[in-house]
Amino acid sequence: MKLILSIAIAAALVIPARAEDAPKPAPAKSGWAAFLKNIRDGLSQSAVSGERKKGRAVAAVRGKKQKNMADPNEPSLKGDKSSAKAKTEAQYDAELEVSVALLEKGELEKGLEGIEKFKIAHPKHRMDDVEKLIEGAKAAIAEKGAAK
Repeated sequence: MKLILSIAIAAALVIPARAEDAPKPAPAKSGWAAFLKNIRDGLSQSAVSGERKKGRAVAAVRGKKQKNMADPNEPSLKGDKSSAKAKTEAQYDAELEVSVALLEKGELEKGLEGIEKFKIAHPKHRMDDVEKLIEGAKAAIAEKGAAK
């Protein structure tokens, strides 16, 4: 009984009794700045990172000749459709990353112009992110104009 009472008293001394005494939570990052950072990080990731996770492996059978081997002197296509698609998506991401960098530097008009051109050139690539970037840039420009 004394043990429970001493624990209760210790807890009452440690835990603040009033809300004003409670420690303040860390301030949240600005939504726009955090969004730009997350977009930039997503764009800069390697396009082949997903390919490495698939874990394709080929087992060799010793003692037997392999059949249907391709002739190394025969001309052929390198890669497949998925690697070609990953390469084009990486190029699109690099184009978009330039505009995001402009927005982060504070050059809102140039960044917005670049994103709108990107949207016209590649309307299906990262549609949601591009729309959010356009809305956020327009809001930031309006806020900057109102502050002047």
